[in-house]
Amino acid sequence: MAEGPRWRDGAVILNDIHADAVKRVDTDGTVSTLAEFPTSPICIGFLSDGTMLVSSLKESCIWRVANGLLSTYADLSGLSSFDWGDIVIDARDRVYIANQGMCYPDNVPARIDSQIYLLAQGASPRVVAGDFRYANGLATTPEQDTLIAAESFGHRLWRMPIHDDGTLGARELIIQLPDTDRPDGICCDAAGAVWSANATGRSVTRCTLDGTITDRISTAEDLAIGCILGGPDGRDLYITTAPTAHREQARALRSSTLWRIRVEVPAGGRP
Repeated sequence: MAEGPRWRDGAVILNDIHADAVKRVDTDGTVSTLAEFPTSPICIGFLSDGTMLVSSLKESCIWRVANGLLSTYADLSGLSSFDWGDIVIDARDRVYIANQGMCYPDNVPARIDSQIYLLAQGASPRVVAGDFRYANGLATTPEQDTLIAAESFGHRLWRMPIHDDGTLGARELIIQLPDTDRPDGICCDAAGAVWSANATGRSVTRCTLDGTITDRISTAEDLAIGCILGGPDGRDLYITTAPTAHREQARALRSSTLWRIRVEVPAGGRP
């Protein structure tokens, strides 16, 4: 199950969650394994010096990956009993990570209080936003002054100003999506618009910050899991899809795919 694609060094780097690995996909389709993990990796980010960080779905940690070897970058144990999710790293190497507020599909509380944590160098992790119904994809706008969050079970995209100390201001709704759309992975383009992989909507949409959907790309029968802009000019939109999110079914099918489509506005912001 390909998740959390990132464009780096002329290739797509992604998590193969149910193979417990991070993989590189070159533009000719060649796939290679960069690192293997004791349990599911969920999201990738890069520090300004190029260091790869990978969040763990179940292990309550963020790994540092160097030459295929793992070490602990951040210990998140004791902060939550629920699964962890997406990360985004801003231009000042501050890491934002979403806690899902549940362990889908086995432990979904009646009231989901999903939170976003800030990890700043030299400081303990702290909550900077909460009360989401499953905070999922995270991104920053090109100006690095706004954090975008996908709220999967709320079917919404939110924007929050980033303060100088990395904390977040009051959230503002970008768009309320239909119940058929469950936003998962996201990325921003140079105009500040948000590309959102809508898992159950089986599509990827581009939404401007005033809530206007300008583009919708169907992923046919497959779930739309993640998206990233890349390529030499930043105008290749890469989309990861999967027929199922369930681990054993996915391991049996091995049918997750990576798509590429040309778009008009190039990459911007992070990831």
